[in-house]
Formats: sequence, structure tokens, C-alpha cells
Amino acid sequence: MSHTPQPRGVALLVEDEPFVAMVASQILADEGFEVVEAASAAAALSHLADRPGGYAIAVVDLGLPDMRGEALVLELRGREGNLPIIVASGYGLGELRDIFTTVSGVALVTKPYDTAALRRALETLGFSVGID
Repeated sequence: MSHTPQPRGVALLVEDEPFVAMVASQILADEGFEVVEAASAAAALSHLADRPGGYAIAVVDLGLPDMRGEALVLELRGREGNLPIIVASGYGLGELRDIFTTVSGVALVTKPYDTAALRRALETLGFSVGID
């Protein structure tokens, strides 16, 4: 059963690997998000400054070229306190949970992830998702 996603707002996708960004962007678009991509923490923070309060969600890769992903997550949370964030990483979920134990509103996915994993993360953050 296919679904037509309801518009959900804008997703900030912070991912420096082009193929992963392409896949994640398509999944988010399929779920009804307009996607703004950033390949670095600096670009992500610039996008955030250009559109304060304008993002429905952020998807952040921990392995960024210019800043540790954990630092970016804390910076995003400092600027946009209620912004739901999905953290993507090659680390195991146990390690990720240890890093983000004190940060609320964060869902975790391990890379490489697929549609099902990203949808589960969206559900964890309170978004309803489509059924394949």
C-alpha cells in the first residue's frame, strides 16, 4: 500500500558522504520532508542561522570533517532547544547511547541504515511514518 506523505516541514540533513546523503534525502522526501543538505557542521550551522526555528528535524552524521557530530548535536540543541535529532553513525548503538544519555529528543541509527531504520528513528521522535 503506497501513501502520499503529508508535508512535514524541513529536515536538515548533515552528511558528508554523498551516497549516504542521497539515500537519506530520498527517504526523508518520501516521508514528506523538504530536505536541506549540509556536508559539514559549518554549513549546517549556517543553514540553521538562515532559518531559525524553521526545521522540523535534523539528521546528523557523527563523522563530519570539521566538527565532532556530538558537538554539533549539542550546538543544534543549544540553538533550537526542541529540535528532534536523528544521530547516524558507524558506532554501535551501545556506544551511541553512552554518548547521548543526557540529551533528550535524540534517536539513534547505525550506518549503513535503510528506509526501515530511518523510519523507526522518526517514529521514536513522534513522527508517523508510511507503510511499505
